[in-house]
Amino acid sequence: MTTEPRIVTNAGLDKLPLFATDLEIAVAIVGKQNASRWKRDVIPVLEHKGFPRFDALHQGRPVPHVRQFYACYLGLAAGFTMAPPPDGKEREWLGKRLEKKIDDEERRRAAGEDVPEQDPGSHSPKKLAAIAEYRARKAAEYASRE
Repeated sequence: MTTEPRIVTNAGLDKLPLFATDLEIAVAIVGKQNASRWKRDVIPVLEHKGFPRFDALHQGRPVPHVRQFYACYLGLAAGFTMAPPPDGKEREWLGKRLEKKIDDEERRRAAGEDVPEQDPGSHSPKKLAAIAEYRARKAAEYASRE
């Protein structure tokens, strides 16, 4: 069972019909004095962020979807959490350049070359451990290919 996002309550939006014109929605959201500017400048920007599209059949935008859009846009939707990594462990970020350098070293070692291990620079103990782990994983990967 999933929970629905909290609904944005706005007396102006509550008075609108199920499908409302852009001007009606604009007046309900930003007021009469800013409605024409909001309709002209803001709606096209919001549409790129998921604002409900104009429904030609009903000649308006679905007001319940406008409410739900603002619930998410304003961060009122409940249940947002950062997902843990697949194995549940946080990893130190190495960067593509360093990973590529380590990958190249381990590939050349697996081919039989005598390649000295390059110093990754001054890093924290966490970063050094992550480099060692990545290096070991790549060495095992290349060893298993042969």
